[in-house]
Amino acid sequence: MTDTIDPADLERLDAEIALSRRMAAFHDGEDAYLAEAYERDAEDLQDLRDTIARGDLAEAGRLASALETYVREEIPRGLYRTLMQAAGLLDA
Repeated sequence: MTDTIDPADLERLDAEIALSRRMAAFHDGEDAYLAEAYERDAEDLQDLRDTIARGDLAEAGRLASALETYVREEIPRGLYRTLMQAAGLLDA
């Protein structure tokens, strides 16, 4: 099912996950709130990535739609559109 997804979008999503983890590590020990927020964002995006990898695009769409706006905006546009269509939240 992931053959409908541009591999470059998955690479961009992976890069966003890695960036959130780096930002969490950067703020660790200095600003616990920020470190936790970045780690939570990374975990949310990783859950989304894992769901896509399992091929459950409809569930991935539901997960994406429930994310906070800031985190949701880190999902590549084409990937987000595919997931919303799979979840029935956007017309094809």
